[in-house]
Amino acid sequence: MQKNRNDIDDSVRFVAQHYQQGVFDTANGWKKLTHTLPGFRKGHYLTLVARVAAVALLLLVSGIGIWMSVNRPRQLVAESGNYAFTLPDRSEVVMQEGAELTYDRRFGQQDRRVAMLGDIRFIVTRDETKPFIVTTPTASITVLGTVFDVSENEEGTTLSVISGRVLFTPVSPAVQLLCSAGMRIHYKAKGEEINVFSDDASIFYSAKRNELSIHNATIEQLLQLLSQYYNIQLEAPEEELPLHLTASFSGKSIIEILNIINITLDTHIQIVH
Repeated sequence: MQKNRNDIDDSVRFVAQHYQQGVFDTANGWKKLTHTLPGFRKGHYLTLVARVAAVALLLLVSGIGIWMSVNRPRQLVAESGNYAFTLPDRSEVVMQEGAELTYDRRFGQQDRRVAMLGDIRFIVTRDETKPFIVTTPTASITVLGTVFDVSENEEGTTLSVISGRVLFTPVSPAVQLLCSAGMRIHYKAKGEEINVFSDDASIFYSAKRNELSIHNATIEQLLQLLSQYYNIQLEAPEEELPLHLTASFSGKSIIEILNIINITLDTHIQIVH
């Protein structure tokens, strides 16, 4: 009995002495072991193999478990009621019931990225060297430091900017929309529809149907969004920027849209080359 216990102790000491994660050479280990154990007999070979293999496997699995635990993303779920949490960069989130937030355990070291589902308010600590990026299944939102709400469901993503400026990028069309305080964007993925609201004005754009609908928007608001939608630079005389427009366009090119607006309002909007 005592001899068996000594054999086990010798096995454990050998594995602990020679084990290195990912580089354990079993063939070389066995060769060294058979030369160091006095009275080694072939009859005990399989028993000793099982003992040492079990210890080696235990150490290996433990090492993998520790690695997975350290590198596994952190996930927060508001299972019942609202849930407030402070991220490692001191940014704050308020999660509505059912919301989910996932972030890497190295969050804030090189970048600040989170993924989310549901409804969450973000109060982001400003850091110009590391933009704060929120991703949903249908959009990406980038900020430096601000307060905003994000609501995500199976239809799409809604952004409401409380303060500061936020860059909103839907999956498709992948246009970057710069939103300021008081603006709200609702994006529907199925129809690739973007609806931008500001005060009592709204601008609707459907990429799939090539439709543009404008309600009580100023020329300044319209030029800003059209520049982003069509990736062009637009300008108009400063005195024309406060003018309001309500109109709908279907199947029109950007050139046709601008011509109609200029004729209707007697404006001088033009593309800057």
